[in-house]
Amino acid sequence: MKLIGLAGILALSSLACQHKEETAAAKPAGSAPAESGAPAVSAVEEEKGAAAASKPGKVSERPEVAEKKPPVAEPVAVKPGFVKSPFNGKLIDVGGIPAGSLVADPTFPASAKKYFRVPDMGPEQEEVARLKTAEEAVRRNGPVAKPVPGKQGFFFSPYDNKIIDATGINPGDVIKDPGSPEGETRFFKLPDEPNEVKEEP
Repeated sequence: MKLIGLAGILALSSLACQHKEETAAAKPAGSAPAESGAPAVSAVEEEKGAAAASKPGKVSERPEVAEKKPPVAEPVAVKPGFVKSPFNGKLIDVGGIPAGSLVADPTFPASAKKYFRVPDMGPEQEEVARLKTAEEAVRRNGPVAKPVPGKQGFFFSPYDNKIIDATGINPGDVIKDPGSPEGETRFFKLPDEPNEVKEEP
């Protein structure tokens, strides 16, 4: 009777061991432990991840932001040919520069790159700017009046040789020719040295 009981126990033990071996054989080799909770990453998936990481982000893919449009300066009503700097409000002489031109603000260093556009200053201011440009051209390289001998402060016009009274005007100044034809403005320059009247002995 004891032998039968012992044989039954051995048979049950053998069946239990055989069941464990079959369960272990059913699991694929190299599978992750059940308690890890993280799925294994295959070699293909690793390559995909590396390729995705090497791609540039959205920021680098965006085109460069276009520079802002330069501001338009404000004309000064009481000073034709002058504008207010849109950056610091200082007065700037833009006489002779066409409206819409892009100019560098001279009140800043060139490295600051402060640019503005010249505004449309209206017919009156445009005319003043045109005259100022003509005056500056004469100042640099224009006709020079000749002094009238014996008459200090009087000069001959370089255009029609008429005598012009320029008393009180500094030598080297540019003045408007009073004999300019209608619709035309002419300028000339006074000599750099005053025409002194020599006293006769």
